[in-house]
Amino acid sequence: MNRDGERTILIVDDEEDLAELYAHYLEADYETRIALTSGEALVELTPAVDLMLLDRRLPGMSGDELLAHTEDWEVDCQVILVTAVDLDTDIIEMPFDGYLTKPVSSEELRTAVEQAFLVDQYEELLLEYYTLRKKYAALDAEIDGDETDGEGFDQLESRLDSVATDIESTLDRFPDEELSEALRDLHR
Repeated sequence: MNRDGERTILIVDDEEDLAELYAHYLEADYETRIALTSGEALVELTPAVDLMLLDRRLPGMSGDELLAHTEDWEVDCQVILVTAVDLDTDIIEMPFDGYLTKPVSSEELRTAVEQAFLVDQYEELLLEYYTLRKKYAALDAEIDGDETDGEGFDQLESRLDSVATDIESTLDRFPDEELSEALRDLHR
């Protein structure tokens, strides 16, 4: 995320017109960058990039190879493959967060990006909730009932409730209702 709080998307596609079209679809809500080759993508792929839209077919180093390098370098950004390559079992081991088959409409692209960022937000909230639950359980097991009535413990309980509400609210905003329900089922 850049310093203004705006998320940054790197669009990697060798078709310049298409890359610019994707940038146009997204630029109202996100900072966009374009790379026309894997080499350019490697230069542009900084910690400021939150999400990469990646074509699998690129000259020189393919998108698949670039994706493998980003995993090796432990680049912390989400990846949505946007490609004309049809889905096959070769994707099973590939580290990506979404797959769109070209041609892609503005709505499809925007929905996939929104979903990826909501999943990211959900994961952060879930990690915070888990951390708070561990603290709560440790304190509850070690402190007698009178001490759990203190302000600090009340704040912890309040934060737990708040994060649980934020998790539900985030799941409510998922465009993919099946994924939202699957994640809710995990909590039950």
